[in-house]
Amino acid sequence: MIIMSLITASFGPVSELWYFADYWKPEIALPLPVIGGVEDLMFGFSIGGIAAFGYESLFVRGVCKCEEKKLKREWFLFVFFVVVGILMIILNNLLGMNSIFASSISMIVVAAVMLYMRPDLITNAVGSAFLVAGTMFVIYFLGQEFFPSSHAWMLRIWKLSGTSQGLIVFKHIPWTEMLWGLSWGLVWGPMYEFLVGARTMELRLLKKRN
Repeated sequence: MIIMSLITASFGPVSELWYFADYWKPEIALPLPVIGGVEDLMFGFSIGGIAAFGYESLFVRGVCKCEEKKLKREWFLFVFFVVVGILMIILNNLLGMNSIFASSISMIVVAAVMLYMRPDLITNAVGSAFLVAGTMFVIYFLGQEFFPSSHAWMLRIWKLSGTSQGLIVFKHIPWTEMLWGLSWGLVWGPMYEFLVGARTMELRLLKKRN
């Protein structure tokens, strides 16, 4: 879990190269030398751990979790970076698509390839997608319910606010954040199992007969 979270910690600042340009521009409390801040590192670290292991930790209970080795594909992590980077350049920089949609589409494309190769990970991927989006939903909703002034702050930093793409759901939540959360959970949720060639098996324990 720590390794997967450390990998994604760097995603936060790097992704702001695109997001700051056309999606949002929040104030940075602890800025990093090039772009983004320590907040981005913390977000990347936490959202990586939630996506990679949250579903299994919460919903795979009362079973014996065993790893059955399948084909390892550690090289696919490099493919993930390259494909997402290329699609971001094409969709965002060349075609002008907003970065939040470009990144979501990029992650969905990579997830589709993974699940085509490992259909046994579909449940993990879908469960992780809803878990990440659900976690973000709760944070956005409760945060703005308990701190009403944060809603005005969100609208101020969110560049899609007031546009046709700036739809707010349940009073407080930008629908684009839910889209991103679903996409991220879909691709990163099964990533560990896909890379190391493992799968979670449910072994039902038989009761001893008297």
